Amino acid sequence: QSLVMGPTSLVVTACVAASKEGESASAFEVAKKVLQERGIRGLYRGAPAVAMRQATNWASRQGFTEFVRPRIPIAGALGELISGCIGGTLSAWNTPFEVARIESQSGIISNSANDHRKSLVATMGDIVEDRGLGGLYVGLIPRAGQACYQTLFLVCVP
Repeated sequence: QSLVMGPTSLVVTACVAASKEGESASAFEVAKKVLQERGIRGLYRGAPAVAMRQATNWASRQGFTEFVRPRIPIAGALGELISGCIGGTLSAWNTPFEVARIESQSGIISNSANDHRKSLVATMGDIVEDRGLGGLYVGLIPRAGQACYQTLFLVCVP
């Protein structure tokens, strides 16, 4: 999944970052520019963070939900909803990988990010140095809400 998610998330993140800087860039323009300037490897900037996020997302959602399910004293659909929400919310523990991915990928279009060979650990270290430990958890609440919703409909309902 990271094979597809890496370039896709890079293009989306780069388009958003470009629009914040007052530039307009389509997905095609971003992909073309990255390929011209950095080659195919450029599309996989932040790939370790994407891989860690993807590998832990669904395993965590399923695992936490299965762990919580027998401990919920409510039977039936309501018990499933509660266990799915708890499982999904707990799965947001991997938010630092998403924050590192965004940090790695957001500067791909502006040449301000010359640290394209920086490791996942180094990127996370820079985030902590610049913004404190809480910087790794920016967006935790929205991600937890999204994970709760996705877990309900992709783990509990089927």
